[in-house]
Amino acid sequence: MKRLFSILIPALFCVLLPLPTKADTITVGDVEFNNLALGVNDFTVNNFTGANNLGFFPVADNVTFDNVMLMATESDGTVLTFDIGSLAPGTDTSAEVADYLLFTQVVFSATLDPSAFSLTNGASGTFTADPALSFTLLPSSGAYLTAGVDLGAIDAASIPEPTTLSLLAFGLLAVLGFRAGKHPAASRS
Repeated sequence: MKRLFSILIPALFCVLLPLPTKADTITVGDVEFNNLALGVNDFTVNNFTGANNLGFFPVADNVTFDNVMLMATESDGTVLTFDIGSLAPGTDTSAEVADYLLFTQVVFSATLDPSAFSLTNGASGTFTADPALSFTLLPSSGAYLTAGVDLGAIDAASIPEPTTLSLLAFGLLAVLGFRAGKHPAASRS
């Protein structure tokens, strides 16, 4: 029995230790495909933090999206890249395209600055996020994005903590280690 525990416990520990918990997320903005003017569509990026949280979004502090990039894939596979730079709380509509172009997706990426911020609107405390933001906007129906219809939320994921099972495994190891040290094996004669 002791041999079984000496093999089972380390194996359980190695399997459970690397498992993160499911990350909580906080919405910090959105990406929209809109009709900007006659003959012109745009990819709108909204930063809904701090002064621009509209009384609805949960981030109380002003957070900047740094190194904002949009990569829009056209129907023929051509990728248009828009380097937007930094976006403080507010809206950017500089990623303009002709309205006859068809897009299968747009990929948003940015870095949060700062990545720890205060929450509001029913949420409380401080949220520490993974600073890397990434989101892919896909068509809500059909093969191509539709201006004025397709949009999606940009969520910041919390930095994962150890799982409950990992903590339980640590506790079990500690108890078994304590018991093994307290009751040494009887000697055989």
